[in-house]
Amino acid sequence: MQLPQLLLFARPPVLGRVKTRLVPPLTPGQALRLYRAFLEDAARAYCEPGLWKAVLVAESEPDHPELQALFPSPWLRDEQAPGDLGARLAESFRRAFAQGALAAVAVGSDHPALPRRLLAQAFTHLSAGTGAVLVPAEDGGYCAIGLAASVPPAEVFRDIPWSTASTLQVTRERLLALGGDAEILEAAYDVDRPADLVRLRRDLASRDPAGPDFPQATAKVLAELTA
Repeated sequence: MQLPQLLLFARPPVLGRVKTRLVPPLTPGQALRLYRAFLEDAARAYCEPGLWKAVLVAESEPDHPELQALFPSPWLRDEQAPGDLGARLAESFRRAFAQGALAAVAVGSDHPALPRRLLAQAFTHLSAGTGAVLVPAEDGGYCAIGLAASVPPAEVFRDIPWSTASTLQVTRERLLALGGDAEILEAAYDVDRPADLVRLRRDLASRDPAGPDFPQATAKVLAELTA
């Protein structure tokens, strides 16, 4: 039986191409260091051999030297399809299902404090027969979405208003129109804007640094930037 797949959407850590909305207050070099830390933490926290197959879905250059170093085996690496986010998500889910996965969960790389238990819960719901699972983002979008292979991804992600306050709502309406609904899990948050850095610092200060999914690399870079 094929394992479900976790699809991590990310970019190669290249100066001037990542976390640009954090510049200022960060410099481009600091934003790059922070994003690389996000990837380092995701590579460690989101890999669960035996429970799901972890696949890095890179915006470009899946074999970029940095990505090879950050995501070694058992991680797999793939390239995102062309088109808008909906087209890229749809194709990644299609590939996963074509490979025999009965479910897949796509997650972004912009939420380093996302608890791993939410991803585990998503896979649990899907394995129990739920057609779709969403981890909402507080800005109206979502940090992760899971689909069962019975749900047509091309229809789910067609004409979604991405990066708006209605992204989650329209996605749920689309799922309802397809004959189902989504299990909605605990909300999380992206780190995209300067105010998010303040929240991230506070959040990490309240968590156990010895926890299995504590974002150690991110916490280290934040401490260095604060100093």
